[in-house]
Amino acid sequence: MKCPKCGYDNPDGTVFCEECDWKLNLAYKGESMAVNSVYLAIASVVLGIAAIATAFLHIGIAAIICGALGMFLGGYTQSLVRLTGIQGDVRQKLMIMASVGLVLAVIGFIYGISVAFA
Repeated sequence: MKCPKCGYDNPDGTVFCEECDWKLNLAYKGESMAVNSVYLAIASVVLGIAAIATAFLHIGIAAIICGALGMFLGGYTQSLVRLTGIQGDVRQKLMIMASVGLVLAVIGFIYGISVAFA
Protein backbone atom coordinates (compact mmCIF):
# COMPACT_ATOMS: atom_id res chain seq x y z
CA MET A 1 0.00 0.00 0.00
CA LYS A 2 1.39 3.38 -1.03
CA CYS A 3 1.72 6.00 1.72
CA PRO A 4 -0.39 9.12 1.02
CA LYS A 5 2.18 11.31 2.81
CA CYS A 6 5.60 10.23 1.58
CA GLY A 7 4.78 7.84 -1.27
CA TYR A 8 6.67 4.87 0.19
CA ASP A 9 5.38 1.51 -1.05
CA ASN A 10 4.50 -0.50 2.10
CA PRO A 11 3.64 -4.23 2.22
CA ASP A 12 -0.07 -5.12 2.23
CA GLY A 13 -1.68 -5.17 5.67
CA THR A 14 0.61 -2.48 7.07
CA VAL A 15 -1.19 0.03 9.29
CA PHE A 16 1.53 2.69 9.62
CA CYS A 17 4.04 3.69 6.95
CA GLU A 18 7.42 2.06 7.53
CA GLU A 19 9.15 5.20 6.28
CA CYS A 20 7.33 8.14 7.93
CA ASP A 21 4.92 6.48 10.46
CA TRP A 22 1.82 8.02 8.84
CA LYS A 23 -1.39 6.02 9.34
CA LEU A 24 -2.02 4.63 5.87
CA ASN A 25 -5.81 4.86 5.91
CA LEU A 26 -5.69 8.65 6.49
CA ALA A 27 -5.48 11.10 3.62
CA TYR A 28 -2.61 13.56 3.85
CA LYS A 29 -3.49 17.23 3.52
CA GLY A 30 -0.14 18.73 4.46
CA GLU A 31 -0.45 22.13 2.82
CA SER A 32 -3.85 22.97 4.28
CA MET A 33 -2.79 21.59 7.66
CA ALA A 34 0.32 23.78 7.61
CA VAL A 35 -1.73 26.90 6.87
CA ASN A 36 -4.22 25.96 9.58
CA SER A 37 -1.42 25.59 12.13
CA VAL A 38 -0.46 29.25 11.60
CA TYR A 39 -4.00 30.41 12.35
CA LEU A 40 -4.33 28.04 15.30
CA ALA A 41 -1.06 29.26 16.82
CA ILE A 42 -2.27 32.85 16.56
CA ALA A 43 -5.65 31.90 18.05
CA SER A 44 -3.89 30.14 20.92
CA VAL A 45 -1.94 33.28 21.81
CA VAL A 46 -5.03 35.48 21.50
CA LEU A 47 -7.07 33.16 23.75
CA GLY A 48 -4.24 33.05 26.29
CA ILE A 49 -4.12 36.86 26.40
CA ALA A 50 -7.92 37.00 26.63
CA ALA A 51 -7.88 34.52 29.52
CA ILE A 52 -5.41 36.62 31.49
CA ALA A 53 -7.20 39.88 30.66
CA THR A 54 -10.62 38.60 31.71
CA ALA A 55 -9.14 37.15 34.89
CA PHE A 56 -7.64 40.53 35.79
CA LEU A 57 -11.02 42.12 35.09
CA HIS A 58 -12.53 39.63 37.57
CA ILE A 59 -14.64 37.85 34.95
CA GLY A 60 -13.73 34.38 36.17
CA ILE A 61 -16.02 32.29 33.98
CA ALA A 62 -14.80 34.01 30.78
CA ALA A 63 -11.19 33.49 31.91
CA ILE A 64 -11.86 29.79 32.52
CA ILE A 65 -13.49 29.35 29.10
CA CYS A 66 -10.79 31.30 27.23
CA GLY A 67 -8.07 29.49 29.16
CA ALA A 68 -9.52 26.06 28.43
CA LEU A 69 -9.87 26.83 24.72
CA GLY A 70 -6.37 28.31 24.61
CA MET A 71 -4.89 25.25 26.30
CA PHE A 72 -6.62 22.96 23.83
CA LEU A 73 -5.54 24.98 20.79
CA GLY A 74 -1.96 25.37 22.05
CA GLY A 75 -1.52 21.64 22.54
CA TYR A 76 -3.33 20.78 19.32
CA THR A 77 -1.22 23.24 17.33
CA GLN A 78 2.00 21.74 18.64
CA SER A 79 0.85 18.29 17.55
CA LEU A 80 -0.31 19.61 14.19
CA VAL A 81 3.05 21.27 13.50
CA ARG A 82 4.80 17.97 14.22
CA LEU A 83 2.40 16.02 12.00
CA THR A 84 2.67 18.30 8.99
CA GLY A 85 6.43 18.04 8.88
CA ILE A 86 6.99 21.81 8.76
CA GLN A 87 10.73 22.39 9.01
CA GLY A 88 13.14 25.19 9.73
CA ASP A 89 12.45 28.66 11.02
CA VAL A 90 8.70 28.48 10.45
CA ARG A 91 8.43 25.36 12.62
CA GLN A 92 10.37 27.01 15.43
CA LYS A 93 8.21 30.15 15.33
CA LEU A 94 4.96 28.15 15.30
CA MET A 95 6.10 25.99 18.21
CA ILE A 96 7.09 29.08 20.21
CA MET A 97 3.76 30.77 19.47
CA ALA A 98 1.79 27.67 20.44
CA SER A 99 3.85 27.29 23.63
CA VAL A 100 3.39 30.93 24.61
CA GLY A 101 -0.35 30.63 23.98
CA LEU A 102 -0.47 27.45 26.05
CA VAL A 103 1.38 29.02 28.99
CA LEU A 104 -0.73 32.18 28.91
CA ALA A 105 -3.91 30.09 28.75
CA VAL A 106 -2.84 28.00 31.75
CA ILE A 107 -2.06 31.12 33.78
CA GLY A 108 -5.37 32.75 32.81
CA PHE A 109 -7.28 29.53 33.49
CA ILE A 110 -5.80 29.09 36.97
CA TYR A 111 -6.23 32.75 37.84
CA GLY A 112 -9.79 32.61 36.47
CA ILE A 113 -10.59 29.69 38.75
CA SER A 114 -9.26 31.61 41.75
CA VAL A 115 -11.35 34.66 40.76
CA ALA A 116 -14.52 32.69 40.03
CA PHE A 117 -14.48 30.58 43.18
CA ALA A 118 -12.89 32.96 45.67
